Amino acid sequence: MRNKLAFTKSVGALADTFDELAARDYGIPGMCLVHGYTGAGKTTAITWLVNRKRGVYVRATSQWTPTTMLASVMRELGAAPLVRRQAMLDHIVEQLTAAQRPLFVDEADYLLRDGDMLEALRDVHDLSHVPVVLIGMQGIERRLVHRPQLARRLSHWVEFLPSDLADARTLATTVCEVGVDDELLARLHQEAKGSVGLMTVGLARIEALGKANGWATVTASLWADRKLFIGGAPRVEGGR
Repeated sequence: MRNKLAFTKSVGALADTFDELAARDYGIPGMCLVHGYTGAGKTTAITWLVNRKRGVYVRATSQWTPTTMLASVMRELGAAPLVRRQAMLDHIVEQLTAAQRPLFVDEADYLLRDGDMLEALRDVHDLSHVPVVLIGMQGIERRLVHRPQLARRLSHWVEFLPSDLADARTLATTVCEVGVDDELLARLHQEAKGSVGLMTVGLARIEALGKANGWATVTASLWADRKLFIGGAPRVEGGR
């Protein structure tokens, strides 16, 4: 499998939205929400964007507090955490402002458990003026409505939706080192319900079979009744 990013519609929307966010007029809030169901390809796309924009990336956990959140950002900036929370906030703001590096916070659902964490993140955004991107699960957008200190600062958002058949072809062409015929690709897309994660697993299995047998293209008849992946696709609320 090729280690390349498939430029699906959701990835394209993410790239365009971030460029709009970075070029926003002064005074426009600079927070963005990226959300969607598990398997939609958010993690791979965010990793690509972080590397492309020299972003500072942290992943929230269930054990995060305002202090550990700031400490995680400090480490990503190459600095040791400090004892005083205010000192860490000052350092983070100074470094992000000087380098104009955006901040990405993954698993942002955990932030909604603690109002103090939201306030600390709001301070980072308001004082540094750099883009702050939150990445969360499907449904986080409804929960954020009840957190006005962040909701009113969200000027941009991207929802990662299930991929359509054209996206499936883009994915197969980008990452799979053998050809996949239209019938087999349609089966893969249907069984995965558009999940990029599951389609990638299926494509890896298709590629392995094709290479083992010396097939340049794997067809539905060659694949026969083999399983493409184990388990079912995730349920998507309001999906296509």
